[in-house]
Amino acid sequence: MQFLNPIILEATRKEKMQKLESELKNFVKGSKVGERIECPFCHYVSKNNKFSAVVFEDGIKCFACGKWRRI
Repeated sequence: MQFLNPIILEATRKEKMQKLESELKNFVKGSKVGERIECPFCHYVSKNNKFSAVVFEDGIKCFACGKWRRI
């Protein structure tokens, strides 16, 4: 079994997190704290046309898929 260099893994993780962070900032832009938005991961919408993700001061939490992301 081959193992990747830890330096390469760390650089890849940083790059992926920066990409996710920029996408989330664009997705949440203009939303207020406590407002429900569409989850950028699962895109769940209930039968009553309500979104599952809630905007908090420091991130978003989706109650359908359970993802929590800091912004």
